[in-house]
Amino acid sequence: MILRQYLISAIAAVSSLVAAADVTVSWLNPTHSFGAFKEENGAVTCTFIGINTGPDSLVVLDARANCGCTRPAYSRAAVAPGDTVKIAVSFDPHGRPGRFDKQVKITTNATNSPSVLHVRGTVIGKATTLSARFPVEVGAVRISNDICPLGQTFKGHVLASAINIYNASDDTIRPRLTYLPKALNAVFKPEVLPPGEQGILSLTAYTSRVPEWGLVTDSIVLVPDGGAPQEHQVTIGTTMIVNEDFSALTPAQREAAPAARVNPGTLDFADIKADSRNVTLELSISNVGKSTLHVRRIYSTCPALSFSSVPSSVAPGKVKKVKVTLDASLLPPDAELLNERITLITDSPANSNLIIRAVGRIIK
Repeated sequence: MILRQYLISAIAAVSSLVAAADVTVSWLNPTHSFGAFKEENGAVTCTFIGINTGPDSLVVLDARANCGCTRPAYSRAAVAPGDTVKIAVSFDPHGRPGRFDKQVKITTNATNSPSVLHVRGTVIGKATTLSARFPVEVGAVRISNDICPLGQTFKGHVLASAINIYNASDDTIRPRLTYLPKALNAVFKPEVLPPGEQGILSLTAYTSRVPEWGLVTDSIVLVPDGGAPQEHQVTIGTTMIVNEDFSALTPAQREAAPAARVNPGTLDFADIKADSRNVTLELSISNVGKSTLHVRRIYSTCPALSFSSVPSSVAPGKVKKVKVTLDASLLPPDAELLNERITLITDSPANSNLIIRAVGRIIK
């Protein structure tokens, strides 16, 4: 009973403060810039000052930042008319290199509540932070990775990815690409990167421009600035997987479609001398469907395997042969076994991607 009466009294007191119609607060400067500062120097703090411009007392009810790295501190004491209220805001730069803009929402009993305060600045990252978040060094620039996986989609669709960039120099830079594949579009955001700030390289892949199917690899070449020497450039690998879209086929079209079969499922090269350069086996591609089978691609990521006599199509009921050649000298010097995957891609809706294993033992 006593607790209930206490709560009712507390709620009534807060309500009377919130209901004060003539309470207003005017902030002298709702935005503070810390400028550029080093991460290793630790947290930075500023103080916002507001004036109670109303005839009644001002009370700060709450102060909340939009990020855990930003901490507001304030007094809950009532501020008399004409007096000032102070909100101290600290920002912890640990692990946060680059530009920041944080908000602190101030709730009071004023009629113009809530107020939003901003703290801004640029953190110059320390070496350990940059190595963890931007491990690839390109002259005065650091990037998040030198491999950009774009994902997989259907032919004719679009893929997108991004690479984070950090300017670790003392000068403003304008990063650019000296090589970009035809299938890719690239945009730097922002185009000009001030010292200590982050940006992104946004990549968009238009698969209608890609001549291949399955796993497609390429690269872009990034230089940190127009005047950077050639050694201060980096090659960033790009990967995507392009599949055929059979979703629009009707049941009747599927019934009349081609169907691929491959034999054998495993190509056994048996014992192979490490210096063998021309060991060839044959692979059969059969069409057991009702219309012409189109061979999109046959490939392996293993450089020691190559393919010849690859047919562009196989008529219904027919079989075509593909020669698979192994150059063992292109295998790693310490390789003892061959165990690689070959991918056959066709326009067979039921099994457009068929996997064949290439196996064998390497004899020194």
